[in-house]
Amino acid sequence: MNRRTPLMLAGALALSAVPGLATAQTPAQSSAQGIYPNKSIRLVVPFPAGTAPDVLARLLAPALNEQMAANVVVENVPGAGGTIGVDRVAKAAPDGYTLLLSGDAALVLTGGAFGLNPPYVTLRDLAPIAQLIITPNVLVVANDVPARNVAELVALVRSQPGKFSYSSAGIGLSQHRAGELMNGMAGLDMVHVPNPSNPWTEVLAGRTQLMFGNIMQALPFIKEGKVRGLAVTSTTRAAAAPELPTVSESGLPGFESLAWFGVLAPAGTPPAVLQRLETELQKAMATPALKERVAMMGAMPGVQNAAGFVRVIDTETKRWAPKPGAAAAAAAATTTAQKP
Repeated sequence: MNRRTPLMLAGALALSAVPGLATAQTPAQSSAQGIYPNKSIRLVVPFPAGTAPDVLARLLAPALNEQMAANVVVENVPGAGGTIGVDRVAKAAPDGYTLLLSGDAALVLTGGAFGLNPPYVTLRDLAPIAQLIITPNVLVVANDVPARNVAELVALVRSQPGKFSYSSAGIGLSQHRAGELMNGMAGLDMVHVPNPSNPWTEVLAGRTQLMFGNIMQALPFIKEGKVRGLAVTSTTRAAAAPELPTVSESGLPGFESLAWFGVLAPAGTPPAVLQRLETELQKAMATPALKERVAMMGAMPGVQNAAGFVRVIDTETKRWAPKPGAAAAAAAATTTAQKP
């Protein structure tokens, strides 16, 4: 017997009122486009709790819950520089109920960049929905490092090759890339010390001399006097810390290393679902409350629609792709120090 509930009848009537849709859709398409969402949405963050993408996800979730009458649940799936969580979403059902909020490293460092070879290709296996924010890092030094600005730090490090090290949350992340960019631009020989659990413990304990820390996490440590902030890695000063100069204006013209974060879905997700999510994400990011909270994180405006986000990922992927004959440089970039 073919029983049709009142909800099914209402959905059918709603679709029949739209020209061209009354008979052209499969039941799966009708479900996705007509009554999406009708169950909980899982928003996967491939980094630990308390990191910038995690904080952003937990700001977004209640806004999307209210706007979409949905239940958005944030799930942290950290590991391997974010690639474990990204791969999980890439392999999820393309129905709009598993989404990804990820940063730049796990999305663009493919094809062997920095020695990373994740089992996915971002623009093949994922559908970008919207870029949300851009965040600079802050170059900080341990309090016993005598340098008071970037120029002094460069001179100090250059005078003692191999003695200075910097910590990061992992190979290929923006903190690591900033360190290697400074090595290359200034002709330095700093050693990279990745600590995925908590890179701040390295510089706070004096085991590394410096770090390019996410601005949201760096500012409290600077204000408490636990580290000394020298400069931000964006080409313009950060509104959250206007007293800090940029690295570019402090002796390394053109220096820029940023982190950015956005939302993606598995490739093959219905276009109507992607469009709905893009609209709702842009709407949420435009609300005064969320804009204020994002500014408090030290983030800069960075909202891009799906097409713009695709261009960002494509451009950055090409920028960081391994260059021919650069195997030795890549190996040097991933050198790690032995911890005591």
